[in-house]
Amino acid sequence: MDAKYDVVVIGAGIGGLSAAALLAKDGLKVAVLEREDRVGGRALSIGGSEISDNGADWYRKMLGRHYCYLADSDPGIDEIVEKRVLDGYTIDLGYHGVPVAGRGYLGRLLDHLGLEVAVHPCDTGLYNDGVYYEEPRLGEPRLDDKLYRICKEKGINYWSWITEGIGKSDEWLEEMDKVSLWEHCERLGLTEDPVVFNSIRCIGTLFSTINSPLDISAGELFRFANDIAPPLLAAGEEIHVGGFAEGGIINWSRAVADWFQSAGGTLVLGADVKSVRVEAGAVMGVEVALTGGETEFIQAAKVVSTIPVQETFGVVDPSAFPGDFVEQARSLYGYGSLAPYFGLNGLPMPRDEAERLLKTPVVVPSDGLFDYDVYMCWNVQSVTDPRCAPPGKHLLTAYLPLTEEESRDREKVMTVVRAVPEFLERTYPGFKDAVDWALYPMCWKLEGVAKSVSQAGTLKPEVKAPGLEGLYFSGDTARGFGVAMDCACSAGINCAAAILGRAIGIE
Repeated sequence: MDAKYDVVVIGAGIGGLSAAALLAKDGLKVAVLEREDRVGGRALSIGGSEISDNGADWYRKMLGRHYCYLADSDPGIDEIVEKRVLDGYTIDLGYHGVPVAGRGYLGRLLDHLGLEVAVHPCDTGLYNDGVYYEEPRLGEPRLDDKLYRICKEKGINYWSWITEGIGKSDEWLEEMDKVSLWEHCERLGLTEDPVVFNSIRCIGTLFSTINSPLDISAGELFRFANDIAPPLLAAGEEIHVGGFAEGGIINWSRAVADWFQSAGGTLVLGADVKSVRVEAGAVMGVEVALTGGETEFIQAAKVVSTIPVQETFGVVDPSAFPGDFVEQARSLYGYGSLAPYFGLNGLPMPRDEAERLLKTPVVVPSDGLFDYDVYMCWNVQSVTDPRCAPPGKHLLTAYLPLTEEESRDREKVMTVVRAVPEFLERTYPGFKDAVDWALYPMCWKLEGVAKSVSQAGTLKPEVKAPGLEGLYFSGDTARGFGVAMDCACSAGINCAAAILGRAIGIE
């Protein structure tokens, strides 16, 4: 690679690739340095045969480099590897459903670059106390008959929790960043019925990866409705809550990375950035260890870091920043997720339910052990995207949010691990007999910065680092909006706009 660039991007995750592609499109000379052997960051996919070929230790190390560990497996991971039962499956690093079926910020960026990535959409359903409710798509007036009767009897406007945010000012949204989903719903009378509120709370948890509605930022959810929904509805598009990228979530990043390189950008895999060099309050470039073991200095007046903001000081001396920023950054916390994968030899549930992303408010009750009742969402990913499982088999994926503290507590994690198959067996009798294998990866920082009332939306760090000329932040820990991977993409777009000094038109 060359010794000098206009911009160096640390990390080829969704946030880094989004910023890099937009900067290259504008004619800047950009290098992306990624320490792994593939793009995607934490949103990457692993072929089951890779695990079989490379072994259990390889899989554990892959997880470990991305804030994850293998909490359990059934049978044991060594037997899984030896018998090659994962061959033919594609397993994402954690749960990576694509928000809005890829029509949010992820889709806007692809449209801007002239790219297409197939995303198979899915809608949602709710299991509340063992009763199934089919939830409508956003913008559809008709509710499940059971939900409709509840709302009519109690005079509840189900959609008011999200429609109130449409058309509101940036100042109003900024204030709502600090308001919890519980407070918001209580004011609208939506907490009066447990089924209605649990439906809304489960959607809020799906979007925020936070169990407690007392901590979910309502403003973060409103931005979705305020920014993403109206143009899609105006264009007559159906708005699906989620979806899965065909062949694995990594294919989104691969498409953007390929475009970036075709536009003249430089992508270096196996490149581990050791430090950002700073002189006289300005960025000079980065020190990077390459695959062969040699260390090089790459000169650049601008550096984009996708390292979680709270871990910035591992590559930049904290004295380069104002003290209040250092304090703020170090106080930021993420949220984790147990992300089980089950290989199935059949469908133990009705196909119309297997097609949906299903949610339940309680798999493990709080009982004073957890911050809040542990929620779960799940779906049979192979019904949505048949490419992720071998012929005749199915892949059920799920996620159960836990706080960072809970995620690091093995005893608490195993309490949740043991509860998952028991819940699915109660819900779908015969489920256990359909399971060929199970993996339980625990991502203890699935969301690098939790979308809470103290640090969501406009409460996040700006994309331009304070007090240090030339350093910018991207990824899900920097100023960006939307849910899950859309948030990282939004931050990348905002980051590129800040570097270019103008709006890009897809913010």
